[in-house]
Amino acid sequence: MPEKQIKSWIKPEVLSQPAYHVESPRHRIKLNQNECPWDWPEELKRKIVERLSSVSWNRYPGLVPEKLKDKLSEIVRVAPNQIVVGKGSNEVLQALATVILRPGDTVCTLAPTFAVYRLLSEQRSAKMVESFLDKRFRVDAKDLLEKSHQARMTILCNPNSPTGTLIPLGLIEEVAGESTGVVILDEAYVDFSGVSALPLLESYPNLIITRTFSKAFALAGFRIGYAVMAETLAHEVQKGLLPFNIDLPSLIATEIILENRALVQARVKQIIRGREQLISRLNTLDGVTAWSSHANFFLLETPQGPKKTFEFLLSRGILVRDVSGYLRCENMLRVTVGSPEENKILYQAIKDLT
Repeated sequence: MPEKQIKSWIKPEVLSQPAYHVESPRHRIKLNQNECPWDWPEELKRKIVERLSSVSWNRYPGLVPEKLKDKLSEIVRVAPNQIVVGKGSNEVLQALATVILRPGDTVCTLAPTFAVYRLLSEQRSAKMVESFLDKRFRVDAKDLLEKSHQARMTILCNPNSPTGTLIPLGLIEEVAGESTGVVILDEAYVDFSGVSALPLLESYPNLIITRTFSKAFALAGFRIGYAVMAETLAHEVQKGLLPFNIDLPSLIATEIILENRALVQARVKQIIRGREQLISRLNTLDGVTAWSSHANFFLLETPQGPKKTFEFLLSRGILVRDVSGYLRCENMLRVTVGSPEENKILYQAIKDLT
């Protein structure tokens, strides 16, 4: 069958999009996807496996993960019916796009920011309107307020990816207060900033906050995340998720991880400490700029430029993310904060390069 005919079955909005891609050449140290540098201790892995072996595998999990929602409600201090759980926060974002966006609707976001927002919006024939960050990656408050006012959906990442910068909570409150549509705040990296808009939820029923267990909680391999919003919204957004979307392994792993939040908090403190030390050391090297960050990653510039630096680091077995295709990031790489040993190796490699 001709390729042209096969492609005729696909929506033009999808055909025109490049596929989401993450380069994954062979490496020794992985610093390209903002993951936690440490796997879970063997004793906790065994506990997950033991609990998983004690349940029936031939039965569906709950239609909705009520037990997990109850636990999350205690932690974030909202009602369980305000929580929607998905396979990673990306699935919740997908559900939000499915139930809210109509062809021709406007979606407002920042530029640069997480590419998935555009992917989800354009696949639903929505129009993207971007508020551009300045050369220091600061938000233009007036521009964002103007562009978000009439948008059916505004999506903001805080801290932002790939920049690691924060949007002031006061501005988020203004956007939520003045927008005629929903305002989604992606707090995937909130654990590394300590700045959350959760206290604003009660006052702004159009505000939705999404979070993930892939970063600080080191559960990227299990794919689980959630969103918090007004109960009425949550009831409708749940319809955008397929039934029985959360599998038993992910549920059990998340429940056990939540029982060990002290370990998560200790790791977060170590990552923040490592971030500050590594950025400070890199900035002592001639011509190198490591940008300040509120996340578990940072932007890096070298005199050699992103392509040559990427290739040099890869020759040392270090994989980072080339973000030079993003607006304002033409000369930059994004680097995940690693373990103390990985950070030392990265620093030495950049020192040797420059």
